[in-house]
Amino acid sequence: MNLDDDYQYILALATHGSLSAAAKQLNVTHTTVARRIHAFEARFNVTLFERVPKGYQLTQIGRSVLPDIERLKSLQGHIERQLEGQDKSLKGEVNIALTPELAHDYVIPLLDEFYQCFPHIQLNLIMGTSQKDLNAREADIALRFTPEPTQPDLIGKKLFASNWGVYASDSYIKKPKQIDNLLLWQLEFHKDWYQGHFNKTQIIARFDNLAALISATDQGLGIAKLPCGLADQAKYENLRRLDLTTSPSNWSLWLLYHFDLKETAKIMAVKSFLIEHFSKFESRFLGETSRYL
Repeated sequence: MNLDDDYQYILALATHGSLSAAAKQLNVTHTTVARRIHAFEARFNVTLFERVPKGYQLTQIGRSVLPDIERLKSLQGHIERQLEGQDKSLKGEVNIALTPELAHDYVIPLLDEFYQCFPHIQLNLIMGTSQKDLNAREADIALRFTPEPTQPDLIGKKLFASNWGVYASDSYIKKPKQIDNLLLWQLEFHKDWYQGHFNKTQIIARFDNLAALISATDQGLGIAKLPCGLADQAKYENLRRLDLTTSPSNWSLWLLYHFDLKETAKIMAVKSFLIEHFSKFESRFLGETSRYL
């Protein structure tokens, strides 16, 4: 049994307090998390976690060893990054953390071109809405929508601002209505963006997934505030941007990686390729190509 591997299960459950959330972080099943932790406890005849109404919490012995486990994993990650940073070859795997929307609309379409340039680099796309910890080697590169990077020791490039606009479909706009339907994103910074723009409104749905929110708007279910870089695409031919002024967006698209990997040839190759590719779409993300009502 590899203790280093077991430690990541302990850290994940200690962080999230639930088997399902820990499993999601580690990309395994919740039964795998439970089995690995139970085997670790049986090996040392200890109990690290106890069940509570809302999930799991550390026992006293669990709390006492957690700082040492965190330091061990941090040191392990640092050693791995240092060794990885000396790799001068253009081959091997590169893990990219990004949202499903960026993956489907912007990265997957360029894969064929990428492999023609770098046939020996394997790209692993890690898609999700939660941020991956680059310090813990959960990914090598992150394409991240964020106001500012929050993890220490990360370097990279702010690609451009990600501006937002208010959108509705042609079919929705043409409908006679007395009350406007609103579709809201749960992570919106300016939650009252619609106030003062419409006579009467009702919120009919909230979304934690941007692709679903854009699709619902495109299908004529209501009005939504959307990122221009995702909404202003040919496949959403029914969407129209309304000429409304809203608060400036706090979001930008960043490409980030750990400082220790700045000399790794395959990381730098992927970084440069992605920056060049995304630079073609700056005007779209800025909202300069929107189709207005």
